[in-house]
Amino acid sequence: MDFQEWYDKQAKLDNYIMEKRGLTNEVSHEYLLQERIMALMVEVSEFANATRCFKYWSSKDAEPRERLLDEMADMMHFIPSIWKSCGFSPSEVEEAYNKKYLVNIQRQKEGY
Repeated sequence: MDFQEWYDKQAKLDNYIMEKRGLTNEVSHEYLLQERIMALMVEVSEFANATRCFKYWSSKDAEPRERLLDEMADMMHFIPSIWKSCGFSPSEVEEAYNKKYLVNIQRQKEGY
């Protein structure tokens, strides 16, 4: 799935949710951005909790792979929603990603 397809699929889901909840004209873009960033942070935390990667005090294993993938997918739902709330197009995000990717490759070559 490319950036545009990801964005379009999520926009369709977001629109459905907004209409179903009667929020289409009720909330501001600023409010939605704040809520979507918070939701992403919660989903990242849920993923971290499922991996148990930070629980140095515990000897329990990570959750099953299927659960980890489910949490990863939950995180991914909010990313294009945040792009939209910020007014970024998929092509702008893709261009910024590719530019930063090249910077990061160069940094690694230089011993960053």
